Amino acid sequence: MALATAAGLGVGLLAGIVASEFLGDVNPERVRRVVRRLRRGEAGPSEHDPRVVERAVAAALGENPQTRDLTITARALGDGVVELTGTAPDPEARRLAGKVSRGAPGADVIVNRILVEGEDIPPRRSAPHDAS
Repeated sequence: MALATAAGLGVGLLAGIVASEFLGDVNPERVRRVVRRLRRGEAGPSEHDPRVVERAVAAALGENPQTRDLTITARALGDGVVELTGTAPDPEARRLAGKVSRGAPGADVIVNRILVEGEDIPPRRSAPHDAS
């Protein structure tokens, strides 16, 4: 019975990895962290303090020349889940911010709630110029 349970868990884990590889971007470091946690028997909280994760995501966004000028806030929700809020000028900038954030240590899951100007919200208007 235990062997069948272990085999089922292994097959399920493998199927999940294959499906996620097929359906989306799998970060090899995230997979390693999950496997390490499973080996240690951890089911609980993330290895990282939420404030540290928030700072890591903010630093990653600030270091990337394509995301450093975006108005984005990262908020750790716990257990490696980070929510991004703010605005981006186009869908590509929104997608890139999510991708950059996933590379930050401790950010296992990114909830990307960044709004795209001109699609989700009206585009920004530039300040009127003085006529003098």
